[in-house]
Amino acid sequence: MNLNSKYFDMIRASRHQGREEKRAQMVENGSRCDWPDCLKAGVYPAPAGPQTKEKRYFCYDHVREYNRSYNYFEGMSQEEAESFRRAAQTGHRPTWSMGTRRARGSKVEDWQFQDPLEIMGEAGFTEASPVAGGSKATAGQKRALDVMDLPDNASADDVRKKFKILVKQYHPDANGGDRSLEDKLQSVIQAHDYLKASGFC
Repeated sequence: MNLNSKYFDMIRASRHQGREEKRAQMVENGSRCDWPDCLKAGVYPAPAGPQTKEKRYFCYDHVREYNRSYNYFEGMSQEEAESFRRAAQTGHRPTWSMGTRRARGSKVEDWQFQDPLEIMGEAGFTEASPVAGGSKATAGQKRALDVMDLPDNASADDVRKKFKILVKQYHPDANGGDRSLEDKLQSVIQAHDYLKASGFC
């Protein structure tokens, strides 16, 4: 890249030329620095306050001092300052949690979709939105229910009752020491833990 190009010079000249001309005019008009007891020309603008678009003009030394001590939140209450800080995280634009703001007139029943990879489960869609076919269980929850020999429309109470029955059936301490069913016991425990973690029961 050639930094001595005529195009770079034109950009630099047009950008700085306007500023220098304005400062020269302010010096000619006798514009003084707004800092108390300063007799230098005030050619550097700074905001007069957060709630106004007015500007104050200072000399180079005092504009640096003014900017260091400038407090945008001066005159605001603690709650207003905290509210501004929270809104600044999103650029002062409105935001909503995933799945909470829907189109006007839409109902929960209108939001029917398949989520075989369970991508939307963490966003809270699994409880609020039934999938196509009338069941509220996700694909992963259906697999866990199959392991426990329960239908897709089983309730949380059904899961708890069935889990107790299967544990008694497969656990060696409860079935007379038969250890051949330990694999089934492990899969039932994993299925129950998955259903619990996904908010099904």
